[in-house]
Amino acid sequence: MTSSARHETDKRVVRTKKAIRSALFRIMENKDIADITISELTAEANVNRRTFYTHYRNITDILTEVETDFVTALKQLADNFDPQNYEESTYKLFLEFDKLISCEFNFYFHLVHVDMRGVLMSRLKSIIKRSAETIVEYISRKRGSDATIVAAYISGGFFNVYIEYINSDGAVTVEHAAKVASKMVSVCVKNAGEILA
Repeated sequence: MTSSARHETDKRVVRTKKAIRSALFRIMENKDIADITISELTAEANVNRRTFYTHYRNITDILTEVETDFVTALKQLADNFDPQNYEESTYKLFLEFDKLISCEFNFYFHLVHVDMRGVLMSRLKSIIKRSAETIVEYISRKRGSDATIVAAYISGGFFNVYIEYINSDGAVTVEHAAKVASKMVSVCVKNAGEILA
C-alpha cells in the first residue's frame, strides 16, 4: 500500500469512528446506554454492522476509546504546565481544558454524566493533581502525604470551579472562571508553606 493510499485509509477510519461516536452520543441524549443496540447505532451512524465490528467489539469499547483519547489529550496539556509560573499556567490550563471539551470533545461531557463508577473523573483529577503536586513540590521543596493532600485540595478546587462555570449556562465567562481558578491556586500555594512547615 502506498503512503497516499494508507493516508486515505487512515482518514476514512477516523471519519468512520467519528460518525459512530457522534451517533452514540446523539442516541444517548434520549436513551440509556444499556438500552442502545448495535443495529440502532449503526443505522444512526450510517455504517453497516461489519464496519462497526472492524473497529469495536461492543458499545463499551467506544466509551473506553473516547475516554482514553481525552485523557491522553489532557496529559499533553498538563505536561506543558510550568510550576515556576503557576498562576498563569493554571489560567492557560483552564482555558485549554475548556477548549478540549467544547471543541474537540464537544459531546464528551456526556461521559462524565454516564460515568457512574467515577472512573473517568478520577483519572482526570489524577492528571490535574500531578500538576498541582509539581507546584507544591516546586514551592515547598517537600513531598509526602501532606504535600499530596494540598495538591488534592488544589486540583479539586480547579475541577469545582470548572463545574460551576459549566453549570452557570453562560452567566460566567470561561476567562473569568479561569482567572478565579488561577487566583485560588495562587492563594493555596502561597499558604501551603504553613501547612507543610
